Formats: sequence, structure tokens, C-alpha cells
Amino acid sequence: MPYYPPQPGRDPRGRDTRGGKLLKRTVLGLSLLLIGYGSVRLGLYAYDYFSARQTTRELRAAVEALAGGEGTDPDEKRTALTEKDNQTTEEAALGTDSACLVPKETGLPGKEAAPSETEPPLSAKAKDGSSTAAGRLPPVEYPHGLTVVPKIRELRKKSEYILGWITMEGLEEPVVRKDNAFFLNHDAMGKRNGSGAIFMDEKTSLLTRPYTIFLYGHNMKTGAMFGGLRKYEDFSYYFRHRLFQFDTLYEEGQYVIFAVETIQITPGRSRYLDLYALESTDREIRRSALERLKRLSMHEAMLDVNEEDQLVLLITCVGDEEERLVVAARRLREGEQPDRLMARNG
Repeated sequence: MPYYPPQPGRDPRGRDTRGGKLLKRTVLGLSLLLIGYGSVRLGLYAYDYFSARQTTRELRAAVEALAGGEGTDPDEKRTALTEKDNQTTEEAALGTDSACLVPKETGLPGKEAAPSETEPPLSAKAKDGSSTAAGRLPPVEYPHGLTVVPKIRELRKKSEYILGWITMEGLEEPVVRKDNAFFLNHDAMGKRNGSGAIFMDEKTSLLTRPYTIFLYGHNMKTGAMFGGLRKYEDFSYYFRHRLFQFDTLYEEGQYVIFAVETIQITPGRSRYLDLYALESTDREIRRSALERLKRLSMHEAMLDVNEEDQLVLLITCVGDEEERLVVAARRLREGEQPDRLMARNG
């Protein structure tokens, strides 16, 4: 009769020893713990997803109710703000934490890379009487002044953090602002949620029309938030869905996408882009950064873009911590017709 050596955890008769039983129970217990942990995580993920959808539905309903009730000139529906009201609006949106905390998910450098806050004012004069602002971009006032867009006014009744609304293919969400960390794990109503919200960079001032606005959002696998931006890597999708609507506190606007690229955030890398240079009011600095953005883009720009255009950059993380996906758009200029623009470039 052949001899079979005893297996670990079993006696010569094939029965489990006390040590073998303990090992099996330990493995079984760990397996159950892992299954339980996975189930809890999945449950929390599902809760965040459906909670975020509910928040968005509630805010969309407010927007749709306002749109359905509009029957007069939109200008008449704007709410004029006093100087004090404007200051309160800005402070409420920023919250109490005004520290410059740029999260790693945004891919932006630290505060030291931001444009200098000691730049000379536009009215400054050199000793010889010439203007020191000849190479700088002037501030741009809003056509209607500092009056709140009706849609945003209604949304702010739901959440004081809301400063805008973005509508594009597969995406219709509020845009919020506080500090650059809060909305990584809170929704637009301020409720804790792992899906976060689409938020504007904390340093952006809306008291005049910004030349560049950075919007951040998580790259959700469900396609929520900025999870759908990866679709713009496909040329046919990019070609068909270049236009989108982005309304801010004081102004509505249409934008057209001109660049899509996964950039690197470390200086010296081949696809590095200094995003903060796009915020500069120095014409040459801004023009140089804009040209590099267009060169890096995986799709050729189908329209002209210059340093005087207002830009919106949609930014989300990708798999590599050193990379960020950037979808860049410029505001339609006065007199440009969306249909003609798309036909001319199509």
C-alpha cells in the first residue's frame, strides 16, 4: 500500500489537528472580514453616488422652474446688488478659510507659482511718464455690472457656495467655491460626499470678468462630475461636442473647446504646462502659455485663440499622480454665432 506523508494541519489518519482547525477558522474569518469591508465600501460608494444625483436633481429642478417661468426680458429679472451685497456674496462663497491650499488632485503648483500680488496697477506710470501697463491686460467689466444672473440667484437660495452652472454633453452641474479642499469630499449643498463637486479655484475673483477660470472635478468611474472628460480624447466626440454653456455669478456665456491634453505637473517634463501662467495679466506670459497649451493638445485647434480671450479650463486627475487631464475652452466673442462657428470649422 503506497505511503502518503501526512499533510500540514492533519494527523496521520487524515483528521484536522487543533492547529489546522485554527488556521482554517482564521482564513475563513479574514475572508469574511474582507467581504464585509468590500460590501461596506461598495455600499458607501453607492450611497454617495445616489446622494450626489439627488442633490443635482434638486438643483436642476430649481433651474428648470425658473426657466419655465421666464416670460419677460431677462435683464429685468436680474437682481441689483449694492457694494456691501457684492462683498458679502464673495465672502460667503469663500467661507472662513481663505488659505491657499491647492489640493494634489488639481495638479496646480503651490501658491509661490501664482501671479504676483504686488504687480503694479494698470494706472501706474514710469518715471519718464510712459505707462508701465502697456504689456498688461486691462480688467474687463461685466456688460450688466455686478448684478446676479437669475439662475444663479435661485440656486444660491439652495446653497451659498454656488457661483455658477455648467451644461455640456453628459454634464449639467452647479459650480461652487470655498477653499480648494472642501469640495473634494462635499457636494454642492455642503453635505459630505465622496463624489465631491465641481469647484472653481479659490483664488478666482469674479468682481471683474476673469481672463482664466480653473474648474476642478473628480474623474468618477460612473462618468459623474468630470468622469466624462476622457471622451474628449476621441476626435469625433471632441468635434461634435465642442460647445458648452457656463454661467457665472454675474454673466452667462457660451464656450468652445480648443485644446485637450493630459499634461504633466512637474517642471522639466516633456508635457509640462505652467497653468498659472494662463492667469497672468502680462500679455507675453499669457500668450506663451497659451501657445504651449495649443501645441501640447492632442487635437488641432479649429479656431483662433489669443491672450485677450476669456478661458475656462476643466481639470481632472488621471491614473498617474503626476498628470492631469485638461480640457480648455474660450468664450465666444461678441458677434460670433455658434452655428456658423461650428460650420466654418467643421
